[in-house]
Amino acid sequence: MVKKTKIVVFDLDGTLLRLPIDYKKLLKKFSEILKVNKKRPILEVISKTNKKTREKLFELWTNAELEAFPRFKIIEEGMKIYDKFSDKKRALVTMQGRKVVKKILEKTGLSFDYIVTREDSLSRVQQIKIVIEKFGVLPELVLVVGDRETDKKAAESLGCSFIYVNEKL
Repeated sequence: MVKKTKIVVFDLDGTLLRLPIDYKKLLKKFSEILKVNKKRPILEVISKTNKKTREKLFELWTNAELEAFPRFKIIEEGMKIYDKFSDKKRALVTMQGRKVVKKILEKTGLSFDYIVTREDSLSRVQQIKIVIEKFGVLPELVLVVGDRETDKKAAESLGCSFIYVNEKL
């Protein structure tokens, strides 16, 4: 599997680092804007909003990320996997926004050949598809590294290999 891998796709939060966002507070603000109590699954709720509302929600989300940024913690297991594949093209797929991703990359020195954020898609399957299309590779040549069962299901639904990161800060 590893020898034939052409692209390694990493999730960010929970895989390479932990960004301690106060999601309880953020979801409360989302609920006020959306005028609904149903806030989960949040990505599904946001994806059904109009562009103006989505931009407002993304702005709140970005502010929460930037507030949490100074307290992020590296996840050693994820970083070891990142280093292990230094000879491969690496992509990042994340539900974080571009602003905080840029700051994280500057601070950590992490580097990716391609980055897909929530501004590109709120679907992990679609995010991985974007990477596959960008590099023009077969899904079986793509390895996805993530920390959630949803990351694994997204990778496997496309025919990609998967490595699960167990968070150890």
